[in-house]
Order: sequence, then structure tokens, then C-alpha cells
Amino acid sequence: MKRSRINPVSKKRQSLMADRQLTRMAVFERSATCEARLETICSVAATDVHEIKTRARGGSITDADNCLALCRSCHIFITENPAWATEHGFIVHAWAQEEDIAAAAAARARWLHPSRSRS
Repeated sequence: MKRSRINPVSKKRQSLMADRQLTRMAVFERSATCEARLETICSVAATDVHEIKTRARGGSITDADNCLALCRSCHIFITENPAWATEHGFIVHAWAQEEDIAAAAAARARWLHPSRSRS
């Protein structure tokens, strides 16, 4: 009996990752520079896509409105400092509602260093 090879990635996962790639392109199209702009650590050029409401918290990796374009340095800082990131709107809790997400967007806007304009 001939056996077929097991796919290393399921078709469902392949489809999700294709959608994720389109989302990444849309996020980088929206902003080629870091949207966090954390003073003293930001390298300005966006290389990573960060989910505001993470997958573990019920967020979507294919929703561009849930994503930010970040430089690697800012992304590492936000990931390693979740309490700070939540306070400043870069992460929201699993139970976050639309108004919480809007409040997080306002917190991010207030956090941006005033001498750094968005592109």
C-alpha cells in the first residue's frame, strides 16, 4: 500500500498565512515607518507587524485595523513590557470591547513623541 506524504502545513493554515501576508502588505503600505516611535530605542523603519489584540487574547492576525507597523526594537520592548504596553494602548485585554480598542488608539496617539510626525 502506497502512503502519501503528510503535509507539513495544513491547507487551512496555508490559507490563513496567505491572508496574513496580504494583511502585512496592507499594514506596511499604510505606514513604512514605525507606528510606536518609542523614544531612544526606535529605529524608525517598520519591519514587524504587531497585533494590538493578540491571537492568544482572541484577536485576528488578518485584520489590518488590529495591526501596527513597528521597528524590531519597539516590537521587542512592547512584547517584553506588557503592563506598559497595555497602559499606553499597544496591547488590549482579551475582554476588550470596541470602546476599549478606541481608548487604546487614543492612548497610542497621546504617547507618540510630539517631535516625531507620522508619515
